[in-house]
Amino acid sequence: MASKSSKKSTVKSPTVKAVSKTSKSAIRIIGSYEKLGTNSHFIPDSLPPKNPNLQFDEEMIVLYGEAMRALGQLNEMAKRLPDVERFVKAYVIKEALLSSEIEGINTTMIDVLSGGLDGQKPSKETQLVLNYSKALDAAISMVVDDKMPIVSRVILATHKILMSAENSHASPGQYRKQSVRVGNLIPPIATKVPNLISDLEKFINSNESLPALIRTALTHVQFETIHPFLDGNGRIGRLLIVLMLIADKLLISPIIYPSFFFKKNHFEYYLKLDKVRVEGDFESWVKFFLKSIIESAYDAHKRAKKIENLEQKILKKISLSKESSSAQEQQKEVLIILFKIPVISVGALQGQVNKTYNTAEKIIRKLVKQKILKEITKNKRNKIYVFENYLEILQS
Repeated sequence: MASKSSKKSTVKSPTVKAVSKTSKSAIRIIGSYEKLGTNSHFIPDSLPPKNPNLQFDEEMIVLYGEAMRALGQLNEMAKRLPDVERFVKAYVIKEALLSSEIEGINTTMIDVLSGGLDGQKPSKETQLVLNYSKALDAAISMVVDDKMPIVSRVILATHKILMSAENSHASPGQYRKQSVRVGNLIPPIATKVPNLISDLEKFINSNESLPALIRTALTHVQFETIHPFLDGNGRIGRLLIVLMLIADKLLISPIIYPSFFFKKNHFEYYLKLDKVRVEGDFESWVKFFLKSIIESAYDAHKRAKKIENLEQKILKKISLSKESSSAQEQQKEVLIILFKIPVISVGALQGQVNKTYNTAEKIIRKLVKQKILKEITKNKRNKIYVFENYLEILQS
């Protein structure tokens, strides 16, 4: 809940000292508290952790190696897929759904993928998930296509897209200008946010003292501690994970969804983030983060393999059908579209294949007969069809 700013006190509380879990005798300075009225705001120190530096014990080294292997395998699978871009949208929407669910925003993949097809305006929850997908696309375009570093301009633009369905109190595309409280944490005073983000930018883009994957882990916890926005901090913070993996060339495409692990372990997720501030325990957080990358990458790899097998199975089914060769080629062309748009209407398909409405309707009827598509509405108009087997893989 946001609280209004009050007159600033010039008195600072003593620097926070926390015992790192890697060594009982090591004292790590992690930040300080600054008074503003009756509230003590936590101001995190710059990254990376110091005094002592981040401790790489055997467990962390093993987890790091496994995480890098998992990302490598996922990249290899992505390269094998005939057209990885066909699957990106669904993977991004899966991350958007999971990340939003962590914040209590609930909708379904079908609702998101069918947004607007039935002529109805998407619900607020569905629109927020759609916004997440658009925000990630825009961020990747800025960083990859426009060669921009991950800086305030990118973060603010991404937040503006994400929060565009919210009321004005969310201040889309603006850092907060008032105090907020997050559980037991009162994040930094609003006036300090721009400088703290600027400092974080330097760590993201200039610091080479740590491997890129470890920098990503530390960036996430620092961003959440700064809590720069009135709303949307968790979603932007998790979006930054995917963005940094791509910017650092650890991932060739956004086909990972770390929120899969965070949602499944949401209590531990918040506990590990909080223990960094309370105990200086960066090491436990980094290990937890590496586990999230391992499990999410392996899960994404498994689903990609199932998608690859499904495609081959359906192609074989079409080839063995009694349809003419021209009709078979037409269905194979539509299959490519369905992997991009697994929830579709006749009108939407018509726009994709550049055919008449009647031709598009005829193709859909044949795909329904072959049990490749399934109608999910009983309307006479604006009927919606789903590529059911594909969605089952994505949603399981």
